[in-house]
Amino acid sequence: MIDLTRTHHKGIAVADIDRAVADYGAALGLTFAPVRDFDPLPFWTPEDGLRDIRVRATYSLGGPIHIELVQGQGPFYDPATATTARHIGVWVDDLPAETARLVDLGWTVRAANAKPENGYGLIAYLASPDDALLVELISTALKPAIDEWLGE
Repeated sequence: MIDLTRTHHKGIAVADIDRAVADYGAALGLTFAPVRDFDPLPFWTPEDGLRDIRVRATYSLGGPIHIELVQGQGPFYDPATATTARHIGVWVDDLPAETARLVDLGWTVRAANAKPENGYGLIAYLASPDDALLVELISTALKPAIDEWLGE
């Protein structure tokens, strides 16, 4: 069961991450962690299968909920695409089981960092049945690396 008290971030796809860091920082009084490049990042979608993409990302510092800015390749990270450009990221202990539970409730897997037969990897994006909400399930296996990145 998703526990919203374990929400880690509100994710926003942006066209220019350096400008977004400056703009969001100035407007919202935020400081961001250093931008990291993930190249290649394994990324699976039902339409394209598994492929490598390039993503640049950062998180606001502080919390408890962070702002995640992501600049990446392809239509999934297109900031003009409302259903995939904005999402919430929530920690889960058992990503394959939580993904299966949501799929059984009518949610659709939009992307993940591994194929379904490989348990979707460490992140999976699922859309609600009405396509109004996108949730990124984040395996708690990633928590130490993200905490280190953010100095938490």
